[in-house]
Amino acid sequence: MKRLISLFAVIISLIACGSKSPRVEKVYEDGVEVILNHLEPYNVLGRPSTCAVIEDVRIDLEKHEYADLGLKEPDVVEADSKDNIFIVEKFPDSEYFIYKFGADGRFIMKFGRKGQGPGEVQGIWDLMLDKSDRILVSNPRVNKVVEFDTEGRFIKEIKVRAGLMEVLPLANGNYLARRYPKKDSETYGMYLSLFTPDFEEAKTIDFYDMSDLTPGRNQPGIIVPFYWRVAGDRIYVGNGRRGYEIRVYDLNGNLLRKIRKDYNPVAYPEEFRIQTEKIAAAQPNLNLFALKDMPPFNSFFIDEAGRLFVMTYEQGENGNGFIHDVFDSDGIFIARIALGSYGILGRALNRLRATAANGRFYRLFFKENGYPELIVYRMLWK
Repeated sequence: MKRLISLFAVIISLIACGSKSPRVEKVYEDGVEVILNHLEPYNVLGRPSTCAVIEDVRIDLEKHEYADLGLKEPDVVEADSKDNIFIVEKFPDSEYFIYKFGADGRFIMKFGRKGQGPGEVQGIWDLMLDKSDRILVSNPRVNKVVEFDTEGRFIKEIKVRAGLMEVLPLANGNYLARRYPKKDSETYGMYLSLFTPDFEEAKTIDFYDMSDLTPGRNQPGIIVPFYWRVAGDRIYVGNGRRGYEIRVYDLNGNLLRKIRKDYNPVAYPEEFRIQTEKIAAAQPNLNLFALKDMPPFNSFFIDEAGRLFVMTYEQGENGNGFIHDVFDSDGIFIARIALGSYGILGRALNRLRATAANGRFYRLFFKENGYPELIVYRMLWK
């Protein structure tokens, strides 16, 4: 009897401990799950909620061993399954556009030569690695997607329909791409659509209305907050017109989940306001004006565990970079992490790109003297 009472007491204790974890709020809209996240992270039992970010590798392109490589405007960074690092050069007059480094930061090779022949490119908009470590690059100037292996060997190229930008091949054979209106009847803005292997438009995934941002009308001095990433068999889309909401689709464009979060608005920085006013004075036909507040988010990336990292405009302590809201693979807000600044954030509020893969975070930024630097960190969750 005493043993039964003791067992009952243990069960009650476990229930009491479990009750300390707040219940995650969810609703359904047209049959789609909506996760409602608030200002503070949820404490989900059994899920890690803190992350130590520890420097692992540093590639300082100012140093002698890198200075002669020719990297001037590095932008996109990706890593393969062996932690080899691939950096995309965005400077249009470069001789090569892809630079490969080992996991230890050692330079290995450059490929993706500038040209118009097979395997050559005129510039790269985006780079992605699929599950087989094939490198796929979008080359908008000549409307093609080029495929390489991780040794830089050319495999094939695919001709893309004119007028498509940021073309991303998907694992099911379709393509995700951005386009502008193709008919007078369409509303002016950016369309994110799925295309068949023959580049017939199959479905519009999302649309960012820019009809109020056309020349001659008042328009804010910012880039529109419209961003997407493909991770595994999921497409993630953020559209600032809807506030702080990230939508998750499968590769056929079916909406699976909406991730929403409350947020504290961040005032438009004074330095951006001054730059906006200078441009507005120089180009009065644009009717630029400075916003009161920043958009709800800038960009995001997804790690191998399906965690979603959303870059906000809130600064970490002592100005150590922007706070990232972290959501688990179920869309539940679990942590806030300052990951340091990356890219160049100016008046145009560029959509900044970062990457996490194999437990590592890749932070590419420009130092005060203008030289680019890549720091690779280990991300240790507990």
